[in-house]
Amino acid sequence: MLPQLKSLKSRLALWVFLPTLLISAIDLVVTYKSTDSIATLVQEQLLKGSAKIISEQLVSSDGGYEISIPPAAFELFASKYQDRVFYSVRSKDGRLIAGDEELASYRAGLQIEQEKYFLAKVRGEQVRVIVYAHALPSTSNNDFAITQVAQTLRSHDAFREDLFLLTMREHLILLSLVLLGLIIAFRWTLSPLIVFGEKLLKRQPGSLEKLDEDNAPDELRPVIFAMNDYVARLDKTLTSYEQFVANTAHQLRTSFAIVTSQINFGNRNSQLDQSQKDIFNAIQKTIVQGTKVINQLLVLASIEQNRHIKTQKTVTQFSDVIQAAIEELAPLAQQKNIDLGIDTLDENCAINAPRYLLRELISNLIDNAIQHMPLAGIVTVSLRKLEHAVLLVVSDNGPGIPATERNKVFERFYRLNEDKPNSSGLGLSIVKEICDMLNASITLSSPEHETGLIVSIEFRDKPV
Repeated sequence: MLPQLKSLKSRLALWVFLPTLLISAIDLVVTYKSTDSIATLVQEQLLKGSAKIISEQLVSSDGGYEISIPPAAFELFASKYQDRVFYSVRSKDGRLIAGDEELASYRAGLQIEQEKYFLAKVRGEQVRVIVYAHALPSTSNNDFAITQVAQTLRSHDAFREDLFLLTMREHLILLSLVLLGLIIAFRWTLSPLIVFGEKLLKRQPGSLEKLDEDNAPDELRPVIFAMNDYVARLDKTLTSYEQFVANTAHQLRTSFAIVTSQINFGNRNSQLDQSQKDIFNAIQKTIVQGTKVINQLLVLASIEQNRHIKTQKTVTQFSDVIQAAIEELAPLAQQKNIDLGIDTLDENCAINAPRYLLRELISNLIDNAIQHMPLAGIVTVSLRKLEHAVLLVVSDNGPGIPATERNKVFERFYRLNEDKPNSSGLGLSIVKEICDMLNASITLSSPEHETGLIVSIEFRDKPV
């Protein structure tokens, strides 16, 4: 039983090439038998010609027989295979007139001018023999003689093999042409399927954009229709989920805001002792951290909801966004004695992206660097225009990220250091989502001879 083939090419090749191979094999068997018949027919014609030449030389003279056999009678059998040829001429009563005694007298009945062919053995080698009866023209008493000519089968077998090999070569050429034709046909016929697969591979992760079925081959349209239907249902499910997350986060943020106002009101009570104030401050710090996480979840939900909506991109001056983010986060950097500054800031760098996305991106990068920096450090921002891109670099001299962990830090809620309570594990995942949405590439690296982290983001769209 043949194993199940998963490849369409293998299935097509099997159902096209195997029947061709089977037909070719059957034809070779028939051809082998045909070549044997052809080789036998050729040998019989040579034997008949030789027998006639020999018989025509026999004459009756004075109650006896005279015969002079010309060389042409045996030159018919000349070949490189050096067949052995035997002959005999006998009278009608079986007496040997000329030739080889090994050729026994033919005992079966034979009409004049009639020939018979059969296989025999002479001197231990198989031969094909012709028996030919011919009348003697110089007699009037219906006298006749019987001529036998035998030839070994060396030329016969060689001729048969040559014919068969010639046919086999033709079949091999035919099968090669069929195989080559299948390869070319597969490449041409299945090229739309290959192109379709390549387009799917190039799509952004999580893309729910419908596939175009107008220019697709008829055979691919049911697949595209099914995929589009699945994408539509999946988009509806994810939208409901994202809406649920957004609504939940909004409700939590409102509740946290109420709790924060109540804590602030409680802190104004003059009768609180120091331990109670410390508890209120700890609760307020936790609420602030929770509010930050909720805000980040809202940002992620907003990015997911707007990723596949094709809207006209707005041009944003990136340098203005960076300066605003640094001014906003400067107090936090001062609290930790961190030098937050700008190395290079090209004011001519404009990006085709909404301002709020760029603000979230740079704010999360700077905040992430500050949060993971020990006391006293340096965080530097650089923005410059390349030939066909804009390059943003945020570097610090903090603990850095090990090379083995750099892919994991983009996962949601992944924290490199579980002991840091202020880390939500969402900052770099938000940055990665924004980069994917803006068709930008992000790489993490370390300074050559120092500790720290270098985050490089290249906006590949043609800068404005």
